[in-house]
Amino acid sequence: MSFLPRSVRAVLWSFIGLGGRRADADARTEDVGILTLVGVALVLVLLLVGGLVALARFVAAG
Repeated sequence: MSFLPRSVRAVLWSFIGLGGRRADADARTEDVGILTLVGVALVLVLLLVGGLVALARFVAAG
């Protein structure tokens, strides 16, 4: 699996709190650096917040 999808997968699993066994969680983040995980997490949070704001504006305008 490529580097970026592995990082996104690890962050998404941590967002929903389903890390599974400790060994599984460690295996997902084994080759990914902490700064990469933090960066991916920030981007995903910004996308989530931006999507919610856009949805709220769309609903309020309609």
